[in-house]
Parts: sequence; structure tokens; C-alpha cells
Amino acid sequence: MQKTQLIGHLGQDSEVKDLGNNQVINFSVAVTDTWVDKQGNKQSKTTWYEVAKWGNNVAVAQYLKKGTQVFVEGKPEARAFVNKQGEAVAVNGINCQSLILLGGKN
Repeated sequence: MQKTQLIGHLGQDSEVKDLGNNQVINFSVAVTDTWVDKQGNKQSKTTWYEVAKWGNNVAVAQYLKKGTQVFVEGKPEARAFVNKQGEAVAVNGINCQSLILLGGKN
């Protein structure tokens, strides 16, 4: 079993798609790690995750706005595709099983 847990901020407002019997909420989450290097300089790295929350519970989407802090737990799903410019793109995906709104905006 694979499980990933993230705490981060939404990069944009969520998007809801109605797929007949089912619905999905899509949103991106930025997770920033910070540390101090050997020279005492503060460093940071941000990793983006594309999150899909499936089910008929889209009422939560109204609260998933750009900058909102969330906790996401789910199965990791790496995806790759070719963009309009013909470049290969890799995406860190999460199939969300649990979502908690932490409330803070960045």
C-alpha cells in the first residue's frame, strides 16, 4: 500500500468536473521545504502536486481557493504527458482519499 501526506497551499482555485455518475475536484498544492545550509543561509524548495478528489462531495470545492492551506492524504500517482510545445512533462499526482482544510492563506 502506498500513501502520501502533504501540507501545503493551493496554487489556484479548485476546478470541479461532472462526469455523469461521479464528480472530481482538481487542484494543485505547493509544498515548500526550508532548511539552513552549512554556510548558515536559508534555502527552500517548492514541489507541486496535482490533486484529484473523487466522489459526490464537491460542496467542499467552494472553500478550495488559491492560497488556502490544506492537508491531503492519498495514493501517489506520477503521470507524464507531452505538452503543446512537444515537451515531455512529469507531474506529481495524488489521488486524494482524505482532505482537511487548515484555513490559513499564504
